[in-house]
Order: sequence, then C-alpha cells, then structure tokens
Amino acid sequence: MLAPKPPIANFTSFQDWADNPLWKAIRFRWYWFFISPCLSMLLGLAFLRYKTPYYDVTASLLVRDDSRGSDFRETALLKELGLPDATSSVENEIEILKSRTLLSQVIEDLSLTTQYFASGHLKTAELYEKTPYKVRFPGRRPAKPGIYRIGRVGGTSFTLQTPDGEYKGIFGQKLSLPNGFTVIDTTHFKPASENQYCFEISRSETVLAHYARVLNIQAPNKTACLVNLSIREILPRKGEAILKQLIARYQAASIKEKNKIADNTIDFINANLTRVSSELTGVERDIEHFRKRHQVIDLAEDSRQALQKLAINAAKEKELTIHLKIIQLLETHLHEKPATAIPSALYPQDDIFADLAGKYNEAQLSRVKALTSLTSDHPEVKTLDNAMAALRSGLLDAIQHQKRELALSIAATREYGAGFNAEIAQLPGHQRAFLSQSREQGIQQELYLFLLKKRMETAISRSANIANARVIDPPKVSPEPAYPNYQLTMLVAFLGGILAPVGMLYVRQIFNNKISSKADILQQCDTTIIGEIGQQSRSALFTKADNRSLLTEQFRSLRTNIQFVTGAHQSTVILLTSAMANEGKSFVATYLARSFALATRKVLLIDFDLRKPTLAKLLDLRPEGVTECITLGNEPLVQRCGTEHPFDFLAAGALHPGSGELMLSPKVAALISTLKKEYDYVLLDSPPVGLVADARLLGQHADMTLFIVRQHFTFIHQLANMQKACEQRQLPDLYVVLNGTRDLHRYQYNYY
Repeated sequence: MLAPKPPIANFTSFQDWADNPLWKAIRFRWYWFFISPCLSMLLGLAFLRYKTPYYDVTASLLVRDDSRGSDFRETALLKELGLPDATSSVENEIEILKSRTLLSQVIEDLSLTTQYFASGHLKTAELYEKTPYKVRFPGRRPAKPGIYRIGRVGGTSFTLQTPDGEYKGIFGQKLSLPNGFTVIDTTHFKPASENQYCFEISRSETVLAHYARVLNIQAPNKTACLVNLSIREILPRKGEAILKQLIARYQAASIKEKNKIADNTIDFINANLTRVSSELTGVERDIEHFRKRHQVIDLAEDSRQALQKLAINAAKEKELTIHLKIIQLLETHLHEKPATAIPSALYPQDDIFADLAGKYNEAQLSRVKALTSLTSDHPEVKTLDNAMAALRSGLLDAIQHQKRELALSIAATREYGAGFNAEIAQLPGHQRAFLSQSREQGIQQELYLFLLKKRMETAISRSANIANARVIDPPKVSPEPAYPNYQLTMLVAFLGGILAPVGMLYVRQIFNNKISSKADILQQCDTTIIGEIGQQSRSALFTKADNRSLLTEQFRSLRTNIQFVTGAHQSTVILLTSAMANEGKSFVATYLARSFALATRKVLLIDFDLRKPTLAKLLDLRPEGVTECITLGNEPLVQRCGTEHPFDFLAAGALHPGSGELMLSPKVAALISTLKKEYDYVLLDSPPVGLVADARLLGQHADMTLFIVRQHFTFIHQLANMQKACEQRQLPDLYVVLNGTRDLHRYQYNYY
C-alpha cells in the first residue's frame, strides 16, 4: 500500500458567488444570453406584426348627483304635488349604464350579433364599416348561429355555405334558410379578389357576456360626479359606435323615465281637472238659481243700498216728525199767545201757510203801530183785530191740514221703513247661504286654476327635460393600440430572452441528479480529485494522440499527480473503476497508459472486465488474455499497442460463464504479482464497482484506485457507494478522476 494521501489539492466548497454552480453554468453558456434575447425579440416583432391589435375607446359623462346639492324644477314640482321625487346618484347611474337591458338594446341597434370577416393569406380580419356585404333578417328570428361563407357568382348571384348546407341566392332578394329568411345586400365597397368573405352569427347571450366583460364603467374618484366609460375593441369605429349608442340609449332612457313621471302627473291632473270642472259648474249653477230666486245680483251692494234707503227713510221720518212737532208748537203758540208774531224760522215749508203767516205777522205789526196812536176800541184797531182773527183761523186750519198731511206722511214712511227692516232681517240668512256657496265656488275655482297652472308647468318641464348625464368627452379611440404594447412587448421579449436561459439553467440545476462539478463530488464524499479530463467527441477516442493537444496535457497532469502520490514506489498497480458503465474507464486507462509510455515508463494495461470486454476490439488487438491464463494456465499473451512510445496490453480473453468465480481464483493474484515485477505501472481496467464485485476483489491486489466520475452522467447518489467503499477500505487509496468536463481550462493551454 501507498503512504497516506498528501494534500495535493485543497478542493473546498465555493465561498463566493463566482463559485456558484449556476454562475458557472451561465459563464460556460454565455452565448445563450446573446442568442436567446435576439430570438426572443424576433419573436416579439413577429408577434407585433401578426397579432391583431386592440384599441381602447374612452368617453366621459358628467352625472347628476342629488346628494351633492343638485336642484331641479321637476323635483320641486313633485314635492308641491305631494309625489315622491326621483333622486339620482353617480353609483345608481353607473349601475344603469352597466345594466343588461341597456346593453342588449345597443347590441340589437348595432346588430352586433352579426360579425363580418375577410380571410387573407396569413390571417382573418374582422370588418365593420368596410364590409362589401350586409346581412338582414326580415323575420323575427335570426339565422342559426354559426359561420356563413359568401361566394360571389357573377354580378348578382352568390352562394352561401351554412352549417346546414350550401344555398344559392340573388343579392337584395330573400333567401330561405331552415331557420328563417335572410337578405344579403352589397355595399359600395368592392370585395378583394384574394379574400374570402364570411359572416358569423352569435347568440345574443354570448355577445352580451362578451361586451359586459370588456366594457368598463367607473367613477375616477368619490368626490367628482364624472363617470368614465371605456371599451377595448379590435375595430376602433365599432368601439366608438358602441359607446355612442350606449350613451344615446342611456340618455333616451333617462329622458323617457322623466317624461313618464311628467306624463303620469299630467294624466293625474287631467283626470282631477275634469272632476273639479264638473263640480265648479254645479256650484256656479246653484249660485245662479239662488240669485234668480232671491233676486240678488250683488248681495253686498244690495245690502248696502237697503241700509242706505232705510237710513234715508228714517231721516225722512225724523224730519216729518220734527215738522209735526213744530206745527204743534205753532198751534199752541197761536192759542196761547194770539197777540204775538209767529217765528219765521219755524214756518213750515208750505207756500199757503207761509203767505198766511206773513200776513198775520204784518197784521200784528200794523195793530202794534196802530195802538201807538189809537185805542183798542178804535174801529181801525177793531178791523185789524178782525183781520188777525181771520188770519189766525186760517193759520189754525192750515196747521190742522199740515198736521194731517204730516201724520199720513209719517205713517207711510214708517210702513215703508218696515219693509226695509224685513228685507234687512233676511239679509244675514241670504248672506250666509251665499257665502257658503261662494266659498265652495272659490275652493273649486282655486283648485281648478291650480291644476291648470300645474298642468302647464308640467308640460313646460316635460318639454325641457334633459338626461341625468351630460357628455363631457365623446367616444374617442386611442391613437396607439392598447394591446399589444410595442414598448412593453419588446421589453418583455428582451427580459424573457435573458431570463429564459437563467430559468432553464436554474431549473436544470434544481432537477439535476447528476454530477455537474467538482463541488458536487466534494460535498458528497471525503476524497481527493486527482485529475480532470475534458470531454471528447466519440470519433477522437482511441485515435493517435496529439502530443500538443489539451487532452494530452490533461493526462500529463494526471500522470504527474499519480507520480506525486506514489513517490518513489516502484511497480505500482492502479485499479480503474467507476459507479456505472460508460463513464470512460477504458478511455482513461488507455490514455493514461499512453501518457506513462511517453514518460519512458514500462506500462501494462490489463482489461479485467471479463463480463463485457471492449478494449481489445477498440485497440484492434487479439482478444485472448486473462481468461485463458486463469482457466487454461497459458502464459499471458501480452501485446504491444502503438508504435511510438508503445505500451503493453493484456486482453480480457474469451467470455466465461463463471466470470465472478474466476476473480476468486488464486491465479489472479499470481498473475498480477508476476506482471507487477516486469512493469513500472500496471493498470487494471475493472467493471463498475456499483454493479458487480469484481472491482472490490481486484482492489486487494492494487496499490491505488482511480474512481472515474463522468460529468453530467454519474448520478450523485452513486457517490455514496464510493464513500462507503472508501470508509470500509474496500478499495485502496481511492482518488477521483473527473471525466467528460466541458471546455475545462481551455484558455490555459492556448499558448501552445
């Protein structure tokens, strides 16, 4: 056995990011990060070129919100009438705009259940305004949902391929289909000869669900009364038409709802106006009969005149009574004081009486003058006395006559006044009855005028009704497509091109269960990696070696490390094994033997893979060898391999059914011991240690073991078997050779 392992290399696990396996994989495949973004961006350009773009169509409305201080005349009118007012809010109007009823009306108005397409060489495009054909359905039922292809035959005829078969028709005339009639008209747009045209009929529920999903209606914030509408559509004109029709339908529905309230109000007013008019007519008729029956034109004026006449009559009666009192006083005066004159101020307004009174007073004056010079017995005085007596008698008669006239006048006046009193006594009853009828007339008249006024106000309000929303920004399409976004697509393509290789390498590392680096070996087992061999193409294996190649230098390094381990030890037996087949044992053994031969060492390579020998065939040598020596006792048939710096080779020999038992033969030890004395290095190419026990049996005769591990081929869990064999000393002085490394330190040998 050899001395304890010297520290020929201190392979520790990576300490920084530069030693990370993922970073190493990225550095090794750096060209992926140039090719992948280029390909990804090319795919992004192709996607932008052939992907159908979508455009955003937007509009905004200013919505009436009564909760924020709005005041409308129709609301005040309804409150005056005692009716509930129709309030409005932004949230309610948004829900109305989103309603299925409103959207269904838009779909029906624009015939959105029918879509027109033109199929070109690369893709199929939808048409809206520029379609050369238009489809109408005269009946109530549309055609069966499906795709209908139109083929023009001549100038006026066409063929229609339907899900039920093919039909022929004439443009502008009815065509009978299983589900009803249809009419196909031509437009002023001419069909392209290289395109095929068709129209697709969808179910209303499907179209409604689609537009309910793509239609977005929301308020920008909670304080404003604005509502933003947007829709994403392939055809900009179609999106604008949908939003315009939606706004028009919404405004028409809002006005219709308001008109409905006004119409109901007008109907209510008209119905009550008829009843009030009939009742008012009845009251006026009753007043007319009352006036005719009681001969009343104006009760207040009649009362006033009656009271005036009564006052005049009372004044006249008072005047007559005063006159009567004056006459009586004159009569008394004439009786009591016949010699005195009558007061002229008390004369009654009567010409005869006035003349008599004047004559009587003159006679009294004449007697007084006569008595101044004559005696009372004088004839002239006697004459005057007789004249005065006659005049006094005449006055008394006149007074009596006046008294009778005044008494009659007073009686007549009192009787006339009694009639006025009776009439005035009836006035309160008439006034009360008239006031009651006038009050009823006033109530009905006021109600009639109020209803007439409100009907006119409602009619004016109805004619001035506006919708609950006003258009701030009409529907307008965005100048650039909303999807796909050019900048975003190219950015995603670029980032995807960079992240895709990283993701692939990372996923590959996560799911990798094979050895990918030296770190994997050092983490799984306590051993030393004595050499690394780069990956070679299969055609380069077992060909003539190039003394200046990287492969030759790698084996020189391996040879140097082996010599450093063995030191001055002579006749070293090296066992080469692996965990599984096809890891490169035979390749490493052959090139290692050739490398020792280049150093003028006597080298013998023995193929101890008795179960599946391959080296003799690969080296183009005779297959007789170990099996014949053990079973027949023949001398070992050592063959010379190569012409320049050759090495010796002992083949495995013919296949033997008891290969495992042959390895237990003492002749194996004798054969190795004999050959060991003749050579500096004896290389034993054994079967995989993880499959059969032959390598463990040969390990008893070896000085050191080279365990071949192939990068990206050997499973990580198979290193556990190697660690177990090393701990149990089943294999002597085990060292690892990492085979199949890719572009290993190629830059270090460029100076050659």
